[in-house]
Amino acid sequence: MEGINIVLRILWTGGVTRIALEEARNIPGSKLIVYRRARTNYDLSNVNLQVLFEGEKPNPIFWLITSIYAGQRGREATVDLDRVIKARDLIRGPALFHDQFGGLTGYLRWRKYGEDYAVYIHETSLDNEGFKWVLPKLLEKEILSHSKLILTNSKWNAEILSSNGFRAEVVYPGCYPVEKINIDREKIVLAVSLWDEWRRPQIYGEIAKRIKGKLIMAGSWARRDTMEAFMRQYKDVIVTGPISEEELNKLYERAAVLIRFGFHERGPGMGVLEAMAHGVPVIVNDGLGSKELIDGNGFVVRDWEEAVDRINEILEDERMRKDMSLRSWEIAKKLSWKNHAQRVKELIEEKLS
Repeated sequence: MEGINIVLRILWTGGVTRIALEEARNIPGSKLIVYRRARTNYDLSNVNLQVLFEGEKPNPIFWLITSIYAGQRGREATVDLDRVIKARDLIRGPALFHDQFGGLTGYLRWRKYGEDYAVYIHETSLDNEGFKWVLPKLLEKEILSHSKLILTNSKWNAEILSSNGFRAEVVYPGCYPVEKINIDREKIVLAVSLWDEWRRPQIYGEIAKRIKGKLIMAGSWARRDTMEAFMRQYKDVIVTGPISEEELNKLYERAAVLIRFGFHERGPGMGVLEAMAHGVPVIVNDGLGSKELIDGNGFVVRDWEEAVDRINEILEDERMRKDMSLRSWEIAKKLSWKNHAQRVKELIEEKLS
C-alpha cells in the first residue's frame, strides 16, 4: 500500500491533534494533511505536513453554527464546512480522517470518486439527547455507514457505536514512556488539559484548597477570559497557561500525582497517558475514558471530595505512591506511540485497498 494520509481539520493544541501528529510521525511513508493551522506548540519535526488552506481564517457563519455545540472552545474550534467540502478534491489515496466532521470529506470523496476511507471517532454524538443533535447524529450515521474502518479511543465509545450498529476497533492513544522514572517526587498535584468551561476548572480550585500539597494546572485555555476569571477566584492554584513540551515533561518528572476529571468525556485525556509515561500515579473520575486504564496505578473516583481523600492518601503514603508510579510506567510501555501506529497501519492495510 502507498503512504497513508492522516487527515486533521485543525492543527491546534489538543488530544485530537496530538494523536494525528504522532500517527504521521510513526507510520512510515505517511503524510499529515491539515485543513487549517491554529495556535499550537507541538513539535512538528519528522512529520510530513501539508496544510491545504494556509492563512485562511474561520468563516464567521460556520463559527455561529459551531458555537451552538461548543461555544466554550472559542473561534479556533470552528468546523469549517467549506474547507471540509473543498478538501474532497484535494486528497487522494488511503486516508484516515480524524473525527466525524473530517470524515465528511471522506464520505464526499467516496460519493464522487468511489475511494474508501477510515474514520477515527474521538467523541461520538450518537448518545447525545436533544433536538439540536438530530442533524449531527444523522450526519455521523451516514458517514460511518460508508466508512470501511472505524477506529475509536475507548471501549466506552465503542460500546455506544456498537449499540447504534457500528463496529469500531479500539486503538488507545499512545505516549512516549521514559527510559527511567524519577522515584522521588515533590508534593505536586498536576492537572493537564486544554482548559475550557466544559471541563469545569473550578473543581480543581476547590481540590487545591483541601490537599496537602500544591496544585498546578498546566496547558492552554480555549478562551483567555475563562482563564483570567479562574485565576482571580483561585489565587492559590498555579496556572501555567500555554506550556512547551519540555516544560510539561519537567512537571511530569516532579509531580506525585495527576488528577483529571471528565464529564461524559469518553476519550482518555492525553495528559493521563503522558503522566503514566513518566511514572505518575493518576486519579480520574468515572466520567473520563481513561478509567479503562486504571489498574493498580491510581484511583477512579465518584466526585471531587473523594478525589481529595485519594490525593492526600497518595501524598502521605510513600510506599503506595512508589508502587503506583512503577505500575503507571509499566502500563504506559504497552501504550507507546510505536504500538499505536503499528496497529493503525495494520488495520488500514487490512481494510482499505
